[in-house]
Amino acid sequence: ITQTVDLDPFRMNMMSLNIEAFDTGVSSVFGQLDLLLVKNDDSDYYVPDFGVSQIDEFDAREGYKVFLNGAGGQTMSVDGLPVMPDISLPLDPFRMNVLPYSLNDCMATDAVFAGYEESLLIVKSDDSDYYVPAYNVMTLTEMCPGEGYGVFLSGANGIDFTYPMGG
Repeated sequence: ITQTVDLDPFRMNMMSLNIEAFDTGVSSVFGQLDLLLVKNDDSDYYVPDFGVSQIDEFDAREGYKVFLNGAGGQTMSVDGLPVMPDISLPLDPFRMNVLPYSLNDCMATDAVFAGYEESLLIVKSDDSDYYVPAYNVMTLTEMCPGEGYGVFLSGANGIDFTYPMGG
């Protein structure tokens, strides 16, 4: 399968892949882009122009923040095998987790997080849309492949998140 992801200039794009790349080297996955940096939620960086490479392998169970060089949007294409969407994704307390979107089709945000509402403080997109279940705020109405989402938990405990199946 080939997955394409569109990235915008002048912003920290949150992205993910729902495929396991054939070549998982971070320089291979992002090598086609003119980028300034890639960051994961562990604060590891890949900044090729400055020789910084704290992220060795692209992990499809992670979301990433990508900042491009230049004033134009860019598209990346990656070949690989589908990721099993029923894998458990750990979300940690006291930080903004970058959650990958593992499903093949878009899904309503409240359906994605059904059953996890009590554990969520906020879910956000890179377009500044939000899902805040405690206050019934949902400007982030759907989640889609290729995107990453910031998730901050409401308590001191982490959760093991799994996407709903058959949604």
